Amino acid sequence: MNKITTVILLLAAFVILTGIPGSFAQPQYLTNLSAVYGDGSCGTCHIRASGGGPLTSYGTLFMNQSSYATDPSAALRAIGAPSETPAVTPITPVATVTAAETRGTPGFGFVVSLIGLFSWALLRRHSK
Repeated sequence: MNKITTVILLLAAFVILTGIPGSFAQPQYLTNLSAVYGDGSCGTCHIRASGGGPLTSYGTLFMNQSSYATDPSAALRAIGAPSETPAVTPITPVATVTAAETRGTPGFGFVVSLIGLFSWALLRRHSK
């Protein structure tokens, strides 16, 4: 492999690996919920009982706590115990949801755009 190919592959690997942590579930939050309040499920914070996807009102309260990522137990205590049965509001397909600030890793499209931009720059530099 020549030098440019090596640089491109290393850069692509770095960008892809940077985006991976946000794509996995966060079971430590469920562990903390069970430790603080005794029982819980993914459906406590997520509309889907299997977890992931849109959040319930309790999940939104939890995510809005500044310490939820560093000290989930403290964040759970700050918002109080969840109700016995999480209220699931049916979502109508007509409703438009606008997201506030989203915490997470960059999406797949962003990663592909960065790889393309860096590849273009390296190839252009190589052709001079």
